[in-house]
Amino acid sequence: MTLNGAPKKIEADHYALATIKGHFRDSHRDTIRGRLTNLDDKTITLETWYAGNLTLRRSLVHSLDIFNQSPSFYNGPDGPEGWISAGGNIEKYWTFKNRTMISKARSGIAREVTIPDKAKISFTANWKSSPYFRILFFSDDGSDDYPGTGYSLNVQRTYMSVYRNAPNDRNNDIISESIRNMLEAETAEFTIYLDRSKDGTNAVHIDGKEIGTWTGVDDTKFKGNWIHFVPQNTSPIKFSNISVSQWDGILPAKPEDEEKEDPEEKLEGQEIRLANGDVIIGSVKSIDEGQVSLSTSFGDVGVPIKLMRSVALSEEIDEVRMEKNDVRCWFHEGGYITVKLKSLDEKTLRGYSQVWGDAEFDINAFSRIEFNIWRPELDTARYGSSTDW
Repeated sequence: MTLNGAPKKIEADHYALATIKGHFRDSHRDTIRGRLTNLDDKTITLETWYAGNLTLRRSLVHSLDIFNQSPSFYNGPDGPEGWISAGGNIEKYWTFKNRTMISKARSGIAREVTIPDKAKISFTANWKSSPYFRILFFSDDGSDDYPGTGYSLNVQRTYMSVYRNAPNDRNNDIISESIRNMLEAETAEFTIYLDRSKDGTNAVHIDGKEIGTWTGVDDTKFKGNWIHFVPQNTSPIKFSNISVSQWDGILPAKPEDEEKEDPEEKLEGQEIRLANGDVIIGSVKSIDEGQVSLSTSFGDVGVPIKLMRSVALSEEIDEVRMEKNDVRCWFHEGGYITVKLKSLDEKTLRGYSQVWGDAEFDINAFSRIEFNIWRPELDTARYGSSTDW
């Protein structure tokens, strides 16, 4: 069910994003955001505009991240609104359905999205025969498939490259890699990690595997915020799950790089990572007016929440139950929550979650609601199928 409401514009000193542990045999995870107002051994409390204060069971929260800007800048596609085509006629060159856009010709499509200083751009690509497309970002011209500045990520069959064209700077071939399993897969999830600062590390991951990294470039000089999806032949390409969000600047750890902890050196408490990369080990004593009081082995420490980036939570094995009347409620800014529906009207959704109990939600927080979510035979109608071109 598609909704037509609009979310409130809220300015806050920080944004906390809680990622919920997955339901049984479901790899996807709910996310919920708000201002962090309490954190203890058992609970996490978020203040939200759409449901008041929500107190979450800490054992059911997978991760807690803190941002000084809204963590999500785009999530879609929901339709052609906001997109432009280099060919001039979107309907002629692109089809939108089931939160997916499908190319019909060799003409790119672009959207202007605010890209934060540390950003994560992710999307899923599907193809019929072989992958052949370009993804552009930091572009200065959305109406041109070959803009003057920006990055170009190029995929051609089993080969991927990244090219950088900066204003008043030499051009760079950043990455050139062979990816042998691309042809057989017919689908892949791409994630681009970007740090605009000269000392920042950037990376491209495909299906969770690091393909290449680069550093030592100053991307603060890029003034364009256009993102393009450009087919390189007439064979249709699907793009879905497009997201532009904040990133904490920490790349996912490689399995071979994960160090074994020395039990003798392990400090008691929870790991709190700060915006500058420092880590504090301690426990939260209190949260008051945006300030966290921490108890550490070196004494009490006060830290503004807006300077925090993440809190390491317990690895206790726990999961959320699937309920018969569960619905999936998608936020306008991206992400969703799963709620056991009790009632729904034009203003309010009432429901229960094992994570936070009973709650009432302002219906304007959501862009759509999905029903019968645990019936996989309905997924094709919901999201389309691999043969739906």
